[in-house]
Amino acid sequence: MEKLGIAGHSIDSRVGLHAPGPFPHLARMLSLVTIFSGFLGAGILVATPLGAQGIAGTLVQTETGAPIEGASVVLLNRSGDQVDWRLTDASGRFGFPRIQAGTYLLRADRIGHASVLSDSIMVEPGVTTVYRLETPVEAILLAGIDVTSSSRCELRPGRGASTAAVWEEARKALEATSRTTDLGVYRYVIRHYERELDDRGREVRSEQSRIQRGVMANPFLSLNVEILLERGFMHSDGDGFVYYAPDADVLLSDRFLDSHCMSLTEGEGEAEGLLGLSFEPTENRGVPDISGVLWVDPEDAELQWLDYRYEFLNVPNSDRLGGKIQFYGLPNGTWIVREWYIRMPLLEATLGIDQQTRLIGLREQGSLVLSVNNLQGDLVLDSGAGIIEGVVLLPEGSDPVVGVVVLLDDSTRVTTDEDGRFRFTALAQGYHGLRVFNPVLDSLGLSAEPVFFEVSAGEVTSASLRFSSIQTVLTEKCGPVERPGFEGILTGFALDENGDPLPGARVSVAWEEFEQQGGTFGTVHKVLTTSELPDDALFLVCGLPRDRAVDLTVEWNGIESRIDRFQLSRALRVSRRNITIRGGR
Repeated sequence: MEKLGIAGHSIDSRVGLHAPGPFPHLARMLSLVTIFSGFLGAGILVATPLGAQGIAGTLVQTETGAPIEGASVVLLNRSGDQVDWRLTDASGRFGFPRIQAGTYLLRADRIGHASVLSDSIMVEPGVTTVYRLETPVEAILLAGIDVTSSSRCELRPGRGASTAAVWEEARKALEATSRTTDLGVYRYVIRHYERELDDRGREVRSEQSRIQRGVMANPFLSLNVEILLERGFMHSDGDGFVYYAPDADVLLSDRFLDSHCMSLTEGEGEAEGLLGLSFEPTENRGVPDISGVLWVDPEDAELQWLDYRYEFLNVPNSDRLGGKIQFYGLPNGTWIVREWYIRMPLLEATLGIDQQTRLIGLREQGSLVLSVNNLQGDLVLDSGAGIIEGVVLLPEGSDPVVGVVVLLDDSTRVTTDEDGRFRFTALAQGYHGLRVFNPVLDSLGLSAEPVFFEVSAGEVTSASLRFSSIQTVLTEKCGPVERPGFEGILTGFALDENGDPLPGARVSVAWEEFEQQGGTFGTVHKVLTTSELPDDALFLVCGLPRDRAVDLTVEWNGIESRIDRFQLSRALRVSRRNITIRGGR
């Protein structure tokens, strides 16, 4: 089936596969629907037009005030029905412009964390209501759940039960996948393939593939759940049989949940270490159905993939028929189907009066997402290389830092955009160090230490960095000022006459003070000495006077430098001065 349209209309293309052999009508593939769309926007705050009303808000951590990016914020009416949905941006912002006046609630869904519900929010005509929604930092712990405690298959598991807790996390990922489908914000490069396998599904007998490129709402879309539950997951179309798989909308639907029960299972083999949420039909309704397992990582509660198989088929060895759907969450909160396949039967008639059929092979058809770009052309996902994507924030609070340089491995640099975001693409697998470049701190020898992130091919690593101001670094290094007038800080390097560092050296700063001792006033000699310097021989001395001269010396291996007398800057709290030993090596 093809529906073609001009620009601004959608293009819907379905691809089917018929099995060869004496029963060519026995297998056809799940419909692969590609939707081309020009719809833009995901969780973007839009200005409210004059005479309209809306809600503009931010989602932050309760304990720290840090913004939360990529969380789902759901707008509910006073009855609890879902009205709209948004993703938070890098600054934790979300917005619902042009809504009807009335009373609303906000629910924040964040994978791996408990959902939070706002107080009632009254939206008055012509007014944009600003709301700050807070959510705890503490994560939900799925690790350690005893699967035997929820071995019974439960229909709509009760609140607080282990099965319900795992389903709640899987639900968040499925709902985000469904919403990403509606947004249509990505340009995909996808490899579609068809394979013929042996009857065990272990040996590939033949394979062919093709590459598809285009802007798609979602490269994977199933039939309407009402049709699937009425007619089953395998249909006869007069020319053969079509096998269907569930998409996110199907798994989330009330009709599917009411006709399937759930239980917990422990992962083995490929799924070892994962927590499985199994589902199966509650009864044989006389049509082909499915059972399966949603695999969840108990450490971060993220949905990994779905294994499923067909039930109630009149086909030999039907337990080998089914498929896999791999889900993938991007740092901005959108979710996609990364890879999927379906396996269908290749059958052959047996000879004899009582003619039977036997399974002689499997036909597998699937797709793999090779790369994803957003509509602005930025690379979002690359299956051959890694990506680091993140945000730079101020030392305190949730405000992004615009226009600062982020260094990757002290060599590659990018500048943060208007949302404080940065991205590094085409990265080799392994650990990479990131730091925010502050030229003033670098000139003082106080560069921030890099933060290391692990990068895997085909994965997007999320990173959050803090911009370190001079004041922040000095507070961390020196602590509070003990005496008024002694706010001066001196930093520099201890060097030999060739300009090489002197690790292990000690730097001393001395000055004279006039103070009272035993009822009389006199001059007192004060000295501050560093401990042995590190390999780069950087020193930092705090609590120095800025209204008089100080004497700077360095001692290394029993050799002491000449006294370098100078006065710290009166205008700046921090002064820099290197100290050198002549003829020390």
